[in-house]
Amino acid sequence: PPPYPAPHLLLPRDGEAFSLANDSVTLQWASVGELRENERYQVTIEDITDGTGQRRDVAYVTDTKYLVPVSLRPQETTPHVMRWFVTVVRQEGTTSRGEPVFVSGGSASIKRDFTWSGSPASSATATPEP
Repeated sequence: PPPYPAPHLLLPRDGEAFSLANDSVTLQWASVGELRENERYQVTIEDITDGTGQRRDVAYVTDTKYLVPVSLRPQETTPHVMRWFVTVVRQEGTTSRGEPVFVSGGSASIKRDFTWSGSPASSATATPEP
């Protein structure tokens, strides 16, 4: 089949900020068309403020939205820049351990950033009432 066009990212807007008050961040994009049984959207999110490349999430979904795992939320109050993009992939077999092998099925979307602030566990305690 011909390659899919790059998905058009919808939300969040580029540069949008989220804080501790935001329990979750949902990424949304426009459909590129009906996906086949072996096709998925590959959603890649990376905490680029971290600088190690360790705080990264890659997910494979059939829907046009993805809830960013809370495990990626920074643990400090300093805002972290999170970069994300989406592309269509096709499963072409499995590894010897039974994990799917995906190959590109089209162009990647543009990359967008959002910022997300967390809070250290020590400051998450409730304020005592008088």
